[in-house]
Amino acid sequence: MDEQPTGDPAVDAIVARAAGASALPTGGHNLLFTSLMEALQRELDADPAADMAGGPANGAG
Repeated sequence: MDEQPTGDPAVDAIVARAAGASALPTGGHNLLFTSLMEALQRELDADPAADMAGGPANGAG
């Protein structure tokens, strides 16, 4: 599987953890994917401005 980054390092790190499914017995996939989906939901619900140090990227503000 070719990995295509999302452009969001936090989301990319969560998605990369999905590769660990191949090392788990099939019975462990549900727990892994449930935890990944919960982590993605938290990340996508987070305030993006909270991660921006120093204000807007264009220097305004």
